Amino acid sequence: MATFSVNDQARRTVGTGNGSNTTFGFSFQVNATSDVKVYVDGTLKTESTHYNIKDTSNAAGLNTDGTGNVVFTSGNIPANAAVVTILSDVPASRTSVYTAGGNITATSLEADFDTMTMLIGDREERDSRALLAPVDDP
Repeated sequence: MATFSVNDQARRTVGTGNGSNTTFGFSFQVNATSDVKVYVDGTLKTESTHYNIKDTSNAAGLNTDGTGNVVFTSGNIPANAAVVTILSDVPASRTSVYTAGGNITATSLEADFDTMTMLIGDREERDSRALLAPVDDP
């Protein structure tokens, strides 16, 4: 779970392959590497098979602020002019449970609020690509 300030920013990044670039960064924040979805020319790729998530020191996993790099594995490097789309897909679920009379810590509340903020950002990003009726359309 997140323990950092979540920034208001696009929860999707799009790049273009050149046949040799293996690394594509993302600056939106997530809780886990599994919260990142990667598409090449519209085809969903699989973490650990087609790519890995690494931090800025090239170690497996995310940076401490929840950002990172998608590093494609050998044989899976996006071709020249291939569109690489990286987006956040934080699951809509909770792991914390608050009980009557139980301890509520600032850390657990912070993690829950951060995750909710990420979820709202994910939906906002998705909705920005949708066709919408005018607000005054009955």
